[in-house]
Amino acid sequence: MIVGLTGGYCTGKSELAALLAERGWINVEMDAMGHRALENRLDQVESLLGRALRLPDGHPDRKAIGTLVFSDAALLERYEAIIHPEMVRLCDRAIDQALGADGSGRVLVNAALLYRLPQVGRCELVLEVRAPLLLRLRRSARRDGLSVWAALRRIASQRKLWKLGRRLGKKRRIVRNAGSRAELERQARAILDTRP
Repeated sequence: MIVGLTGGYCTGKSELAALLAERGWINVEMDAMGHRALENRLDQVESLLGRALRLPDGHPDRKAIGTLVFSDAALLERYEAIIHPEMVRLCDRAIDQALGADGSGRVLVNAALLYRLPQVGRCELVLEVRAPLLLRLRRSARRDGLSVWAALRRIASQRKLWKLGRRLGKKRRIVRNAGSRAELERQARAILDTRP
């Protein structure tokens, strides 16, 4: 079974993914695929953004790259055109491996951009995590050190995604994360246990 997991910036997707991993789900995390895709396509990214976005050890400075591309919609689009095809290829390979030869694996496709990716078509069900704005801003400051305005820009940059999710109809299920791990788990289990 393949279940999609998505949600906006700092809604708690990773928390839910960790809960489901504890229950035996294999987490195919698109962020990790994105990191590998960036490493695999670093020469092309440098042609777009410049070589200065490397750390002293030679690895890409993902935080600096994120700050740069999230502040310019046209640049973000060009960056994604380089990274996404490789990320999709890596994700498909990871899903197939996690399903196993008999297809009996329980796979969680964990992706903020899931609604824009072809893997959404492979998902039997999609869990969309939502959280109150104030909680998301606090998480952003604590986790990433972003200012309120920087966090709001990231949140706004994802707004169009949630409209895309509506096309999935009953396949998309909303999980509300107000901060309680137990409540988050209860909602997810209720959805997964009663799926058609």
